[in-house]
Amino acid sequence: MSDGHDCVELPTIINNVEYVLQSRTVAATDGVQYSEYRVLLEGLVVKSWTPGDIRAYFSIPG
Repeated sequence: MSDGHDCVELPTIINNVEYVLQSRTVAATDGVQYSEYRVLLEGLVVKSWTPGDIRAYFSIPG
């Protein structure tokens, strides 16, 4: 369920509920890159894109 940005998706189960975690790297207007993540539940956004890198917690390559 990408929104046009390249992102890594990881289904994960928390308290018997399956979420999809998405992580992406974004370039700011000044050229600096940073990571963001968001959380989906049944295709709906439950946590919007938020600065931070969750890939390391789930051993997802960058």
